[in-house]
This record gives sequence, structure tokens and C-alpha cells, in this order.
Amino acid sequence: MKEEYIDPLISASAEMIEQVTGFKTTMGEIYRRDGPYMSESILVLIGITGGFHGSVVMSFSKVVCCKIASAMMGCSLIAELDEIAKSAIGELCNMILGYAATLFSRGKIVVDITPPTILTGDNIQLSIPNTVVICIPLIFEDDSQIEINVSFVEDILNKSR
Repeated sequence: MKEEYIDPLISASAEMIEQVTGFKTTMGEIYRRDGPYMSESILVLIGITGGFHGSVVMSFSKVVCCKIASAMMGCSLIAELDEIAKSAIGELCNMILGYAATLFSRGKIVVDITPPTILTGDNIQLSIPNTVVICIPLIFEDDSQIEINVSFVEDILNKSR
């Protein structure tokens, strides 16, 4: 996996989260994910087209979603994931991928992104066939985390090696 496909997503995620919420994150160990995405609360899916094809699935626990949405809206801790909180999380992901698209363009890779699709519920499983999935954990100061799962169509990766 080329770093030029991963680095802009890492930078954009850390910078946007800090800018919008004030929370600092550190990157956990990146790994290749086998099997479907699984989550207990929220998955936000954003497609990528153009210079390469794939998607980004950001996985959040309910606790982290509430913490982030509260910080974004400047209010006391939100206890439930209502529609406004879900919208805030979707907008954060949209901002992250929009900024990542800008960073990609600086590296001469032009991409477009789709609007975010938000999936919520218990025991969510999402499979995207024919892709390689790289998981980037972002860890907050309180040890909670989100996962950024980047999937690329395998044919594109094979052509770029």
C-alpha cells in the first residue's frame, strides 16, 4: 500500500478532529483488516473516486460519538445519539475527507468524495468486496479511539505497484 494513499487521510483526520473538537489524537498501529467492518454504534461511509477508487469507513463507539458531537456543538455531554448528534459526526467525517481530498491534490492525485452515509445500530457488519482494507486507529487522550478503515479496489493497487 502506497503511503501517498494513507498519509493524507491520517493528517486530515488528526488535524480536523483537533480543529473542530479541540481533542488531540495519536495514531495507533496500522493494520490490514480481514473480514467485514463491525461496529456497535456508528459507521460513516464515504466513497472516493477519481485518482483511485475506494472508500473510507469511520467507526465510532456511542461514547466517542457523544463526546465528539458535544464538543462540536459546544454543549454539555450528549447522552444519546439523536439526529443532530449523528449529523455532527457525519459532518466531521465529510470535513475530514474534504480536507484529505485537498491534501491528495497537493500530491497530484485528484479525487472526489461522496456524501457521508451513516449507519447506526447494534452489531453492524459491512462488507465491501474486492478491496484491500487498511485500518488506522486514532486514539484520544482518554484512550478511547475511532477507526479509520480505508479500502481500495485491488485492481488499482496492483496497477500502482
